[in-house]
Amino acid sequence: MINITEEFINSTAPNQNAITNGLGLVKKNKFVNLYIADDQTVLFGECKGSGSSNYITSADFINPKNPVFRCTCPSRQFPCKHSIGLLFAYLYGKNFETAAIPEDILQKREKLEKKEEKKKAQAEKGPKKVNQSALKKKLTAQIEGLELFEKLIGNLVQSGLGTINLKTIRTMKEQVKQLGNYYLPGPQIMLRDFLLLFENSDDNETIYSQAVDRLITMYSLCKKGKEYLAKRMENLESAPENNDLIPELLGQAWQLSELKEMGLVQQEVELVQLAFNSISSEARMEYIDCGIWINLNGGAIQRTFNYRPFKAVNYIREEDSFYAVAQVKELFIYPGELNPRIRWEEMEIRDITVKDYQTIKSYAKKSYAEVIKAIKNQIKNPLSDKNPLVLLSFAKIGKVGEAFVMEDETGQRIVLEDHFEPYSTDLLELVEEKTLANNCLLVEFHHNPATGKLRGQPLSLITDDQIIRLNF
Repeated sequence: MINITEEFINSTAPNQNAITNGLGLVKKNKFVNLYIADDQTVLFGECKGSGSSNYITSADFINPKNPVFRCTCPSRQFPCKHSIGLLFAYLYGKNFETAAIPEDILQKREKLEKKEEKKKAQAEKGPKKVNQSALKKKLTAQIEGLELFEKLIGNLVQSGLGTINLKTIRTMKEQVKQLGNYYLPGPQIMLRDFLLLFENSDDNETIYSQAVDRLITMYSLCKKGKEYLAKRMENLESAPENNDLIPELLGQAWQLSELKEMGLVQQEVELVQLAFNSISSEARMEYIDCGIWINLNGGAIQRTFNYRPFKAVNYIREEDSFYAVAQVKELFIYPGELNPRIRWEEMEIRDITVKDYQTIKSYAKKSYAEVIKAIKNQIKNPLSDKNPLVLLSFAKIGKVGEAFVMEDETGQRIVLEDHFEPYSTDLLELVEEKTLANNCLLVEFHHNPATGKLRGQPLSLITDDQIIRLNF
C-alpha cells in the first residue's frame, strides 16, 4: 500500500519551487490521466506541459523506503515538478484508475534488480583490493601540495597580516587554485576562507584575532597532515582510523562502503531533527544545508550536510526542516568528535510522539561544569570543531543585566550570545515564561579568541510536548 504524507513530499522534493509548481499542476487540473497499479506499488499518469504531447510521469514504490521517480519531461531537476504533482494528486484524493504496470517500468525494475544483485555480490566478496600504485601517486601529490600550502602560510606570516591588501588577495587567490591539482580541497577551502576575512572587512584590525586563529589551524593541518600521509605511505594497505579527523580535513570524499568497512555504521536508528540552517559558503562556492539531529538510540547530537555547488544549485535537491521521526535502517557515521556527520540512503517516516520528547529530554546533559570542561579540552586542539553542539537541561533561563543566561540545578550558569545568523538569543523574549524553566536547550558553543570567553547560542527549546526552533 502506498503511503504518502505531506512530510514525505517535502522531504522528497528537490526544492520549494518544485513543491509549489507540483501542487499548482494539481490545482490547475493539468493531469489528464491518473493510474495506480493493480498491486498498489506504482502511481503513473499523463500531465499537460509546454510540449505538444503530454508528459508521462511515474512513482514506483516497489521499495517504499526508496521510491523511483521517472518523467519524460526535459527537466534536469529530480524528481521534477510533474512527479511531485503526481504525489500531491494522490495525497489530495484525486481519482486514480486501476491499471496494469506499464511494460517499460517492469523492464527498468528488472535492470535495477540486476544492479542491486551485482552490488550485493560485490559486498559479499569483501572490500576491494587497494590499487597501491594509484594510492601512492595520490599520497605523493598530497604531500607536495601540503609543502606548497605550508609555503603560502609561511609567506603570509613572514610578510605580516598588516600587509594584506587587495593586490595580495588577488595574488594569493591564484596560488590557492594550484592546491586543486594536489587532491587537497580541504586546505584550499581553508585558505580561501582566510582571504575572505580580509576581502570582506574594511578594518583589518578587527579580524586579526580570527586570522591568527585560522593561521594556527592551517599550520597544524600542514604538520599533522604530512605525518598522516607519511604513515599511509609506509603501509599502503592500512585504512584510516575511524576517529581520525585528518583525512576529512584534507578533503577525503568518503564512500559509504569505506565507512562500513571501518565499522562506522549503526543499524535500525531513529532520528529527530532539532534544528536546521542553510548558508552560502563563498570559500566552498556552495550552499550548505545543515540539519542537526538527535539520535534516539543513545542521544548523540549528529549533523547532516547537503552541499549544493553554486553552478549546479538548480539540479541538486535542497534539504529543508524536517518535523517527523526518521526511521533509518542503516546509518553511516563519518569520522568525527562530539557531533559527527551522518548520512543514510533510505528512511521511513513516522510522527513524533510525547514519548519521543521525553526521550530527548532524558538525554540532556545536567552538569554544566562537566560539559564546559569537555568543550574546553576539545577546542584546545586547533583542528577540532570550534562550535560543538550540546543538549543541556536547565532549571531556568532569564536575564542578568542585558545578557540571557541559562542555569543548571546547582546554580552554574552559561551566558547565551549570538555567534552567527540567523540570530536567535533575543527570540527567548517571545517564549512563554513557564517554558523557560525545567526543560532543555540545544546550544551551539563558540569561543571568542579575542576575549577568551566561551558562550552558547540557543538553537531549540525542547519541552514535554514540542520542539521550539529558535534558529532554522
